Amino acid sequence: MPETNKYTTELRLLRSLLIVTSLQKKDDLYARKLIEQFPESLDWSPHHRLMIDEEVWAYAIKKQKYDPKLVFCHPNILLYKPAASLYYRGLCGLSLKTARDYFGAVESLEAGKPSARIDEKKALKMSCTYNTFICSIIKNSTDWTLENGYRTIIATLGITLDGVMRNKIGTIAEERIRAHMLDWLIKKDLILKPTFDEKEIVKQSPRSVVLKNNVNMEFSSEPDISFKKGKDLLAVVEIKGGVDPAGALERYGAATKSFQHAIQVSHHCKNFYLGAVFTPELERRIKEDRLVEKYFDIISILDKPKYREQFYLEIFHHALRLI
Repeated sequence: MPETNKYTTELRLLRSLLIVTSLQKKDDLYARKLIEQFPESLDWSPHHRLMIDEEVWAYAIKKQKYDPKLVFCHPNILLYKPAASLYYRGLCGLSLKTARDYFGAVESLEAGKPSARIDEKKALKMSCTYNTFICSIIKNSTDWTLENGYRTIIATLGITLDGVMRNKIGTIAEERIRAHMLDWLIKKDLILKPTFDEKEIVKQSPRSVVLKNNVNMEFSSEPDISFKKGKDLLAVVEIKGGVDPAGALERYGAATKSFQHAIQVSHHCKNFYLGAVFTPELERRIKEDRLVEKYFDIISILDKPKYREQFYLEIFHHALRLI
């Protein structure tokens, strides 16, 4: 059985914990309860106003005897409790990303935040969109049941969790690299300001640091790390911590936007790419693009002191001439 590194193990533990704790919250059951407890009667006619297919209505309501509000979405329910969106979105199998494409951010609505409000126009649009998908699913399924729908909701929650996990992976990689780098700079006495307590280095996490020769090191989302002297952009570092080989090219593609911008700002800027997975195709792409000065493996940086030292020397000696 192949050995796994600490970084990969940590990600797997985090993923497992995220899935279990999220499902334990039972957000899907809460959203369903909100719908079941809706206090008013609902007018569903005419069905086409809410994008409900007559054939599907006949099957689900007249034949199967399901409660209409547990199969189809009515705008009055969303106006009453916007958090009910999670149930209907799950019933459709729509990811948060897809839902955002149709009617903007829905996270705050589904989280039940007091400030989350929708008007009648948006509630109708959401209902019609959900009903369009629900009708298509039922019409093109063999013997669809509400139980099938509940399973789809759980599966959709899993897709959402996968997106959340991808964001967390990026954050973990950035935090680890940042902490290691700051620790190294402190030991090399290369930081002019601010002053740091080495024991609290991870918690402090500054947005910017002034290094020797007045080089400013900044931490942001794009690029993850940049080095400037005055108005001159000297170097940038993009960190992509995902460990799924299938997404390697996609992650690099996202980083190239930052690299291209850096080159436009300064033709002399040095670009560094840090990734957790390097497929043969990715390495070929990096070499062909010629946007990257050097690329390094995140896992080796975190686990191998000699490799980590090579990374720092490449940036702080060869690129920035600070040591």
